[in-house]
Amino acid sequence: MQIPTWQRRKMSAEKRKALELAEQQVPPAQKFASQGYTYLHPFACFSCRKSFKRASQTRAVLPCPNCGGPSIGLTRKFKPPKQSDLRQWAKVEALVRNGFLFWGHLGTYPETLREVEAFSIRNAGFAIRQRHRDLAQFLEIEAAFDEIGRRRSVT
Repeated sequence: MQIPTWQRRKMSAEKRKALELAEQQVPPAQKFASQGYTYLHPFACFSCRKSFKRASQTRAVLPCPNCGGPSIGLTRKFKPPKQSDLRQWAKVEALVRNGFLFWGHLGTYPETLREVEAFSIRNAGFAIRQRHRDLAQFLEIEAAFDEIGRRRSVT
């Protein structure tokens, strides 16, 4: 919930600090969503190659309703490829592994997996800043990729 500045000034310093900490718990992909509205954000599952929209969450990773594996929260700018398009899913996975959750202000995202490395190098500073700001959520995303790797090695 968005609290007006004049109300924040009336709060005790302890309440303001608690509120600021709570606001920081928004996953990085949903950081810029207005707090007054509930937006649907895509969560991509790289195990079954499906994307599901969920209301704004406080977690960066949710269980996939299809396969039970981890699905990673992305921004509303993300447009999932067809489930059968393995090359595009590999590209999306590479981008997310490199810390790019489909923010709109990075310009044009790569069209192929081969272009991901150059894009990642060109925008590395942005990815590092985002990771530094939202370390807990990015660690949660990395743990999800570890679980995806374990699931793939079993099958």
